[in-house]
Amino acid sequence: MPRLGKRLFEHLNVVRVPIAEMTILRRYCKTTQRTQSDVIREFIRSLKASEPIA
Repeated sequence: MPRLGKRLFEHLNVVRVPIAEMTILRRYCKTTQRTQSDVIREFIRSLKASEPIA
């Protein structure tokens, strides 16, 4: 049954990343056995925690 009301997730469809940075991300994910989405979400959360919103 579909949920009505607030959406729980927003989708970021495309992020342009230089090849060298994508390679770093892929290697990190392979080493840590985490998904790219998981790593990016963790990074965004760290920004939210350290930066005051103006």
